[in-house]
Amino acid sequence: MKTIHSGLEQFKHAKLTAYLLASLGLACPVTGLAQTDTEEEDSEALEVIEVKGMRASVISAQATKMNSNKIMDGISADDIGALPDRSITETLQRVAGVAIDRYMSLGDPEHFSVEGNGVIVRGLTQVRSELNGRGTFSADGGRTLSFGDVPPELLNAVNVYKSPSADQIEGGLAGTIDLETRLPFHRDGQQIAFDISANYGDVIKETKPGYSFLYSNNWDTSAGKVGFLFDIAVSELSTRNDSMYVRPFFYRDDIAGYEGSTVYVPRGADWRTMYFNRERNGAYAALQYAPSEKHEFTLTYFSSDYDMQWNEDAIFVDNWPYGVQVESGAQFSDSGVLEKGRLVQEGGIPMGADVRASSQQAKTEDIALRYRYTGEQFLVETSLQRVSSDSAGLDNTVATQISVPYIDVDLTGSLPTVTSDASYLGNPDNYVWNFIMDNQYDRQADMTAADIDIQYFLSDGFFEAVKFGARYSKTSSDNADTGYNWSPLVPSWLQAAIVEGQENIVPDVSELNLNSFDNFFGGDVPAPANVYAPDASFAFGYPQSFQALQDRFVYADWSSWAYWNRRDLNDDQYTNDQTEETAAAYVMLDFFTDALGKPVSGNVGVRYVKTENTAHGYLQYPNNALFGNGAFTAMDAEHDYSNWLPSLNVKVELTDDLLLRFAAAKAMARPNFADLGANIVLNANLSSAGEASQNAGNPPEVEDYVLTLDSTQNPYLDPMESSQFDVSLEWYYAEDSSAYVALFTKDISGYQVPQLSQVEFGGYTYNASWPVSSADAEITGVELSLNHFFSSLPAPFDGFGVQMNYTWIDSEIDADSSSQPVDTDGSGYGDMPFRGLSENAVNLVLMYEKGPFSARLAYNWRDEFLIATNANGFTGTENGITYGLPLFNAATAYLDGSVTYRINDNYAVVLEANNLNDAVTKNEMRQNGPGNHYSAYHVNDIRYALSLRGNF
Repeated sequence: MKTIHSGLEQFKHAKLTAYLLASLGLACPVTGLAQTDTEEEDSEALEVIEVKGMRASVISAQATKMNSNKIMDGISADDIGALPDRSITETLQRVAGVAIDRYMSLGDPEHFSVEGNGVIVRGLTQVRSELNGRGTFSADGGRTLSFGDVPPELLNAVNVYKSPSADQIEGGLAGTIDLETRLPFHRDGQQIAFDISANYGDVIKETKPGYSFLYSNNWDTSAGKVGFLFDIAVSELSTRNDSMYVRPFFYRDDIAGYEGSTVYVPRGADWRTMYFNRERNGAYAALQYAPSEKHEFTLTYFSSDYDMQWNEDAIFVDNWPYGVQVESGAQFSDSGVLEKGRLVQEGGIPMGADVRASSQQAKTEDIALRYRYTGEQFLVETSLQRVSSDSAGLDNTVATQISVPYIDVDLTGSLPTVTSDASYLGNPDNYVWNFIMDNQYDRQADMTAADIDIQYFLSDGFFEAVKFGARYSKTSSDNADTGYNWSPLVPSWLQAAIVEGQENIVPDVSELNLNSFDNFFGGDVPAPANVYAPDASFAFGYPQSFQALQDRFVYADWSSWAYWNRRDLNDDQYTNDQTEETAAAYVMLDFFTDALGKPVSGNVGVRYVKTENTAHGYLQYPNNALFGNGAFTAMDAEHDYSNWLPSLNVKVELTDDLLLRFAAAKAMARPNFADLGANIVLNANLSSAGEASQNAGNPPEVEDYVLTLDSTQNPYLDPMESSQFDVSLEWYYAEDSSAYVALFTKDISGYQVPQLSQVEFGGYTYNASWPVSSADAEITGVELSLNHFFSSLPAPFDGFGVQMNYTWIDSEIDADSSSQPVDTDGSGYGDMPFRGLSENAVNLVLMYEKGPFSARLAYNWRDEFLIATNANGFTGTENGITYGLPLFNAATAYLDGSVTYRINDNYAVVLEANNLNDAVTKNEMRQNGPGNHYSAYHVNDIRYALSLRGNF
């Protein structure tokens, strides 16, 4: 029978690779190839090569890429814990075309994430996540697994697929990231491995433990072969992050000494310190049973449990920007931008000082049963999978207020200097209670999926095999989120409304905590002034502490809205429940020919998928008798769509070690569940003409009102679609060395942007401002990569190796002008790039491995990228202008390293370090008149991990 990729030389190469991988304990059981007697004889003659360490991981990843029928990259680990970083997210940034951001969420640049958060493939966030080739996710309102939640110790490899094939599950418009776990049949006999580590942050000065343990074995019995594997991993981490902020510049012609001339003055500046703690627990088990060579059953269970808590002490400007003045003697640039000076304001500059505590508990469980049948001419594989995930969190803020005499800013150095009157800030009598704010969320999601794939091997001819299959999934996503429930206490502007409780306006000193910001920015800048913020017990004592604070004050009737009321997560207006069913079928043909003078192989196919989504929520009519009188109506928004997804992957073997690939496909990505909410609030506001008519004594009419809908959700969003093309040239000039260049383009339709449109409810037309699937975009890029070990150099230099890759990406978006950012003077900007997309990215890894010693130094540099256009602190409404500045992350580099000493064949000691260059992550705000300025500066710990590893 003819096998896939039937050229003899190619077959031998693939078999050599398979046996090499098997020697590393990495290869999956051979499937889909019914061996002939000749093939069995060839396999017996093959030499099994034993390679360990970093070089083994490179060889394994290179072999996987070379033999793939798609364009892909990956990282392999030959021993437990051998992945080069402390989280999967950090690991992924080493792959060409993959980038990460380092914020708690991309829209919140004020809160830094040390281990990284969002994963972006080729400039897009629409990434599909898989576990052993099956879809998985986290319950965060999206469709992707939170990779930072997953312990790297549980994984065997991380594969990034950049060109799809028809047999791949749809949804990876940017690409698909598959987390591959170990299986007991990967390795004969027993394996026991462990890792004990201590994690230390040099700024927070705390040490946290981590450990993992693996047991694997398989047995040949009279009933067949049986294998069992169990793996657990626990890791704790504590870090500290210091930040400084310069707020937006405003166009001013009333600054003393500059009257009549336009100069640019910031609203103010502030600073904060954040403490982050997380515990990550993972468990994985696999049971395999093969009653005969033709039948194999695999049952896997995967669990990732992530508990996180961060708290901060911060002081932030809370003033009217046009009330700010600049004292004489200030330094302005030639273009009129304030560079150094003292900001003052009549009555003092109002600032808030808060303590904020945020916690999250998230867990994802994945259980799957797979059956595989290998016949003489066909292969059948079917699986049943259940994924359940939940994520619950609480975010509490309690703030005081102080009106400082001045703020001194100096923006002339590489780092700013921001401070104020230390003695004034150090007097607790100058503070009053400001506000309280809470946010509760509870998200649950589950999926049941079943699939079947059948591959039939054909006789001699151009087509080697036909593969077809089907998949069905049902997903429920229940998201409850109260939003941020802000309520004032007694800030200066509300004190006139206090009927009772005037004596409680100033906190008692025992209720405050003085933050002296010790070792701020590692001592690289003058320490800002001490700040009294509420004691942390007010944030951690929610909800009793919130209610106790609110009970201190009684407000006049005209301000009764000021009372804080705890929101109930179970109330209808805070829930977003959705059910989604997908049904997919595909057919794919594998082909091979050498009639063109070169071996050519690949696949061509088409996938059809139908999606039905029902979003359950509530529609609230305007609080007006003409338009429903504020009534709530249950709303089940149903939306369905179908997609045809053709694909073609071609591999040409120009020589034994030079491959040319071409791929063309249509891909799609569904909107996030959080964006598909059906909770809609309608508004009716009097127009200016309507106000004049009613003031004249006329009864209200429908035409007197402006009807609006303002939402971040739209249950009728369509999926994004992309027509994409890829070509790559790959040179495998040694078993451990390779180079490639890849070019790609994606033409995207249905890109989601906030936009103005009109919709009808209750017989009336509303002007809606909500996300719509209307924008078009185009992405073009190039990837360059090199892996090289200097094996031909004389000892000891033959232990050196290098990994390098470079990615260039360009993007264009054609979107409605209503979705564009606005400067503080009301002026607009040109088209913005994709959020999270860097034009240039570089990875450089220097390696050395000789005898028992190995070392790695990894450098990652990423060009600037757009974070948001409406981020907190950089948006607002002043003097009738609603502004939202484009905020970019400035180009930043990170340096990580590790050193390993293998005591013997069973034990090794490893020292790892992250952020060795003590990087300063900077944000840049773009403005038309003042130009571009750094708006935020973040520094965090250098992290060290010392580990003892064992493998038997």
